[in-house]
Amino acid sequence: MPTEHVLVLEGKDLASRYICVINRNRDFYQVPLALQQSGLLETFVTDFYAPEAAPGWLPAPLVKRRIDGLPRARTSRSWLSFLVQTAAEILKLPMNRVFPVSDGFLAAKAGRIARRTRQAVYAYHDYVPIDLPDDVPLVVFAFHPMPVLEQRILEEDSEMFPEAAAALQREERTVRRRPIDWSRTAAAVCASAFTARSLIEDGCDPAKITIIPYGLPDAGHVTRKTGISGQGGQFLFVGQGIARKGLHHLIRAWQSNPPHNARLTIVSYRIEPEIAALIEHPSITLLAYLPREELDQRMEAADVFVMPSLVEGFGLVYLEALAHGCHIIGTRNSGLPDLALDDGALSVVEVGDLPGLSKTLNELALRASAGDLDRSAIAASAAAWTQARFRQRVSAHAAAVLDVESPAEGCFPEEDC
Repeated sequence: MPTEHVLVLEGKDLASRYICVINRNRDFYQVPLALQQSGLLETFVTDFYAPEAAPGWLPAPLVKRRIDGLPRARTSRSWLSFLVQTAAEILKLPMNRVFPVSDGFLAAKAGRIARRTRQAVYAYHDYVPIDLPDDVPLVVFAFHPMPVLEQRILEEDSEMFPEAAAALQREERTVRRRPIDWSRTAAAVCASAFTARSLIEDGCDPAKITIIPYGLPDAGHVTRKTGISGQGGQFLFVGQGIARKGLHHLIRAWQSNPPHNARLTIVSYRIEPEIAALIEHPSITLLAYLPREELDQRMEAADVFVMPSLVEGFGLVYLEALAHGCHIIGTRNSGLPDLALDDGALSVVEVGDLPGLSKTLNELALRASAGDLDRSAIAASAAAWTQARFRQRVSAHAAAVLDVESPAEGCFPEEDC
């Protein structure tokens, strides 16, 4: 399995910067910001990017489509991509069929700029341009596992659980993206070893892959007010109520042997009806979308965060829960194994092992009741995983691919290095 490897181009004498292409504000603009901070950004291609002084008539969600440190002058917007998405949302069209069209406009625009400037392309995997000249280096960031591995895992699960089978049939109507020619890439980046595994199954050379886990903003790191638990087992799930998140496994495991004096709160703005129908036990509470402040309060009150995902590219919500001092229950099919957490902060269960999950739930409920979860220590374990660290590693890797000078020690002006 790849760790942190860099493929340096041979014979390259043109590209020294990148055309970065993503849709909307994916990953909070951290990759284009990293390239801009390190002097490696030629152009950031996206659908819409707000100006520094947004006009008063601009809707609030669009005002937020920017980040300090990445000036609008560095961006190139695809109005076609933006208008297609906006029209689809107004008409309430299925976005899974719209995104391949709007993403294609972004990829095409990035390709045109690359052909004109002969600078490298740093594309998230849905927006890879086609027909790039041979002398234009291509770095692909895979933000989600590739479909070969994902489909096999979900199909195997659907054979055992009817609620998953119904959801999978709906997902199979999703328009598939075109495949990626991994032989054309100079390097590939992803946030977890699990995603890297999916790239390899999709045909990517392991030697090209670098794993760079995501991080939280400094403001996202909090210290629990109480250092030790002891008020009973409060369990929390936050995420889409779909099969890939393992929510049906969690509900079944919980109800097969409900932990004594414990409660499970499920926060899900979207839940498959077949999965919601599984909930029968009174110790389970199902909530819809919550504002950020209230969600933080739920994490603050929880002892254990549990999301036994079948397929998870990384799982930033795990880091958010850790920062609130929650013990984590999750699987290896996520970014959890890449975070170097000890047993005090993480319990790993096997995908689909419902008896094992039930046992872990009951053990954690007892530990919470006995005051055996050190919330302050758990919160401290999340502190190393910051957006600043993510950007530093992205920049260092991107510079090495082009064999250009990277920032000294990977530090930037606003960071204390």
